[in-house]
Amino acid sequence: MTARVSIAMATYNGAQYLQEQLDSFLYQTRQPNELVVCDDGSTDATLEILEAFHLQAPFAVHIYRNEANLGYIRNFEKALSLCTGDIIFLSDQDDVWFCNKVETMAATLATRRDIFVLQADMVLADEDMNPTAYTQLGNVVALGHSPDTYLTGCGTALRKTWLDLALPIPAELAAHDNWIHRLALALGVRMLLNTPLQYYRRHGDNVSNWLASRPARLTGLDALRDSGLRDATAGWRSELERVRATRLRLGASTETLRKLGLADRQAAAMSALDRHMEDLGNRIQIVAVPRVRRLPRVLAMWMRGGYRPFAGWKSAAKDILRP
Repeated sequence: MTARVSIAMATYNGAQYLQEQLDSFLYQTRQPNELVVCDDGSTDATLEILEAFHLQAPFAVHIYRNEANLGYIRNFEKALSLCTGDIIFLSDQDDVWFCNKVETMAATLATRRDIFVLQADMVLADEDMNPTAYTQLGNVVALGHSPDTYLTGCGTALRKTWLDLALPIPAELAAHDNWIHRLALALGVRMLLNTPLQYYRRHGDNVSNWLASRPARLTGLDALRDSGLRDATAGWRSELERVRATRLRLGASTETLRKLGLADRQAAAMSALDRHMEDLGNRIQIVAVPRVRRLPRVLAMWMRGGYRPFAGWKSAAKDILRP
């Protein structure tokens, strides 16, 4: 039986670009079965545009208006929870999808039953939707980062059953998409498509200002300029909390994992997360001591393979030199 497809969209004062995104849904070679939109109290023409689209769309359009502003994470969480499709696409309000996006990603998930979360690459564009020669994944790799760090909600499709594990989203987390992908990476059920399937519009009001989203050619030198040798402990502590939240969710979800057919991966995933928390804690401790005392600690961590999940020797060198 063909899987039903939902699109989950969160809107807030998105009238300037919304129509182009909605139109791109109409041009899909495989139409979705429903669009679920949760609006977070827009005061511009967003709701009028959505209502007009509801009248013309050849698929169901469900529009929900929040009584109080939830913020974009809770707004997306609500939209996801209201979707009824077997496969759910996350959508921002200001991009444009290629006409084969739904068909390509749905077909991939139909073929790969072992994958629960799917991420596609995106062509970076300016605010007028003029495409550049660069993609977000291409920039991630050019900056020297692992493809595993590429976690972008608007390029994501997931199985509805994944929500049994991912929802509710922990309050301490900064992003819904990061959480959805983080759980999937921990369990080895996330897949990355190198093929771009949409334009990713960059403008002054984007929620995310990640360096890899810049519509320009980037290199490792840009990463060095961006992060440099500044104190990174705040970021490591935040990451430690995210990893801890992931580990807690997996530990408390034995029955859900069994229903998903992933119970046999639970122990290994939790063990890997424990090691990552240990590595983060070690880096925090290393840079807390004077530089002259760091080398033996860095070498010990290197020999244990503790820098492998980071940037290898580059991270080790930085930990010796940081203030």
